[in-house]
Amino acid sequence: MAVVEVAPGELKVSGALTFATVLEVRKQGETLIAKGPDVISIDFSDVTQSGSPAVSLMMCWLRVANESKRRISYTGVPDLLQGIIDVSGLGESLSLISSQSKPAK
Repeated sequence: MAVVEVAPGELKVSGALTFATVLEVRKQGETLIAKGPDVISIDFSDVTQSGSPAVSLMMCWLRVANESKRRISYTGVPDLLQGIIDVSGLGESLSLISSQSKPAK
């Protein structure tokens, strides 16, 4: 699991986002978001496992972005994660670009 900057303003998350891995990924992302440009897109298309830890991660990153006066959006969100977000009523808050969501692996 990792968060990498693939281009200015573009981050990519890969691997499993579980209770065991999400803290490390959160810290990586928070650093990149705080130092990044004003608008950042975060791609989840290479996430292999997700659930409530991923929702928590996304909310934490949103907080960091707001504190840093950055705007973030999420793309490539797996269907399972999208479903959790929808049921929780967080879709609008998280700036999802749902047209790019994909089935869970």
